[in-house]
Amino acid sequence: MKILFNQFKKLNNESNVLFEKDLEKAKKDGVTIDGAEPYFKKHSDKGVLLIHGFAASPYELYPLAAELEKLDYSVYIVRVAGHGSNVDDFVSKTYKDWYESIELGYNTLASFCSKICVAGQSNGGLLATAVAGFNKVDALVLLAPAYKVKVFGFNLLPFIKNFIKYIPRKLDKDVKGLNYPVFPTKPLYEMMMLQKEVKMFSSNINIPVLLAVSNNDVLISPKYAKKIVKKMKSKDKTIFTYDNKTYNVKHILTEYHSIKIINDIVLWIKEKVK
Repeated sequence: MKILFNQFKKLNNESNVLFEKDLEKAKKDGVTIDGAEPYFKKHSDKGVLLIHGFAASPYELYPLAAELEKLDYSVYIVRVAGHGSNVDDFVSKTYKDWYESIELGYNTLASFCSKICVAGQSNGGLLATAVAGFNKVDALVLLAPAYKVKVFGFNLLPFIKNFIKYIPRKLDKDVKGLNYPVFPTKPLYEMMMLQKEVKMFSSNINIPVLLAVSNNDVLISPKYAKKIVKKMKSKDKTIFTYDNKTYNVKHILTEYHSIKIINDIVLWIKEKVK
């Protein structure tokens, strides 16, 4: 399998110009709901690039962004291509499109930041690994990264996608309209391809890494995520494992009671990115 990722092109524009370009792109793609568009707040010259999960939206990472801003970090939440618009747009995108849609957000921070941390949730963890693998990044935060999905039938996607187009999902009231009500099988297959490519270079990561997982995550394999992180070259690795017996977490950062997790993440970033 050939690696499709490259280093992002350097875009020599001011941060506000780059952010406006990203907003215009979102509008062109049909994004109309508040919380689905890219998010950017400029504070200090220390930045955190946040990447949301599969079939989700930037809104998913608002709580984490808010806590980072309290510590004067500049924050950019990427809108991954195909998200926050409509399902047809989502189905039309490839994992390479997902990666390329992060370029404006990265360059917005790089235009004035001396240090950048990239953090990804679930499928965003795969993309964050790719960003860290091919671009100048000072720290990597992986929140239930989808290195391996343990949903029944996932490994059959090369066949399933040909005759089943959508898998229904249950959404909380607060994310309806922001997260898609279905998991289209073609984008799920793109996630599978993304997993395979990321596996080819993830061991080369050599910056401080934080992994946060829940023992009983319903979507991803925490055991496999730990395996991938332990193989990375970095000697500075931190793993936070949340025990569902005392702290009921089904998927990192997707539930109301993620306050402790957010605090743990923010304190780690404060220690590594200064």
